[in-house]
Amino acid sequence: MSADLKIPVIKTERLKLRAHRLEDFPAIRDMWRDPQVTRYIGGKPRPEEEVWLKFLRNAGFWTHFGYGYWVIEEKKSGAVVGETGFGEFKRDLSPPIKGEPEMGWALAAPFHGKGYASEAALAAVAWGDDHLGGARMSCIVSPENAPSIRIAEKCGFKKTGEAVYHGDDVLVFHRG
Repeated sequence: MSADLKIPVIKTERLKLRAHRLEDFPAIRDMWRDPQVTRYIGGKPRPEEEVWLKFLRNAGFWTHFGYGYWVIEEKKSGAVVGETGFGEFKRDLSPPIKGEPEMGWALAAPFHGKGYASEAALAAVAWGDDHLGGARMSCIVSPENAPSIRIAEKCGFKKTGEAVYHGDDVLVFHRG
């Protein structure tokens, strides 16, 4: 990808998926520090340094893969709701998912239960269907995270296996 890479903007009824901006970092940092958000994603709040590296990585996927993560913004308020998109994390899992766009989503706690995660994830998957050349997509979800399992299923992901990642059980889902 070139330096003039243009990260697409996706608009839904209530949300805008857009490129990360430096001014988004405080909201993203606060989201990843919240135990309610990290309960099923690593199990503990993230320190600022780790969130910073994750923030840069999520934006940087676009340069190397032509896909990546978006910031989810609420259209009405302009508030940063969370993040969604695709990455290549090189996870050591069996069954392996390396080389497949791996989808993920996380929302700040005040935005849970509003349907925003489904709305954003469905928009991201639709973009993926149009731009990833029919690539098989994957995602991993904690078995206890019923809301994220429902989102994966709404997006057309099917459970294909189980794995252990960093000592935690995860469900492996595929689409396409």
